[in-house]
Amino acid sequence: MTVTDLYDDALSWNSFSPAGADVPAEMVMLRSVAGSNSRTVLVRFPAGWSRSKTGYQPAGEEMLVLTGALTMSGQTGKPGHLLVVEPRATRADTATTGETRALVWFSGAPGGWTEDVLDEAEAGAISVLPVSADLRREPSDALPGLVEVIGDVSGRTFDNDVDLVWLASGQWAHVTAGEPAPEVGGEAVVRHWI
Repeated sequence: MTVTDLYDDALSWNSFSPAGADVPAEMVMLRSVAGSNSRTVLVRFPAGWSRSKTGYQPAGEEMLVLTGALTMSGQTGKPGHLLVVEPRATRADTATTGETRALVWFSGAPGGWTEDVLDEAEAGAISVLPVSADLRREPSDALPGLVEVIGDVSGRTFDNDVDLVWLASGQWAHVTAGEPAPEVGGEAVVRHWI
C-alpha cells in the first residue's frame, strides 16, 4: 500500500477539460476499479477557473477541498469542507477562488454531461458538510458508501475497502478490506466503498 502526498507537484498530472468549461484543469487518477464506476481523483483547478454553462451529469461527486475554494450552484467548498454533489444535481455558476485542489470521490458512470436543468423531483442536491469529528455522510440511493471522520486509524482494519485522507498531513491511502491501515497519526476522513 502506498501513502500519497496530495501536495506533491511531481505526481503524474494530466490536463483535462471538464464538461462545459473553457479552461482545462489537471488531475491525477489515484484509484479506479474496472466495472465499479467508483474512482478517486486528485484535481487541481487554476486560479480563476470557471464554468459558465449550466447542466448536470449522472455521476455523484464528493469533493474534499484541500486548497482554494470551489463554488457550484451557490454552495462553496473550502478547506475543511466536503462539497457533496448528488447525481443529476444542477451545476451552475461554477468557479474557483485561487488555485484550488480537491480530492474527489466519484460514484457512477463517467461523462454524460447534459446542458439542461432537470425539474426539482429528478435533480440531485448539492450541500456542504464541515469536516469535523461528527461528520457522517450516510449511504443513500444517490450516493453509496459512507464518509466519516475517525480520530486515529493507525493499524485499524475495515470490513470494506476504504480511502483514508489525513488532512493535517495532506496524505491519502486506499486500504482494501481486512488490510491494516498505515501507521499515519492524526484524524482521518474515511470514505467507505460499500
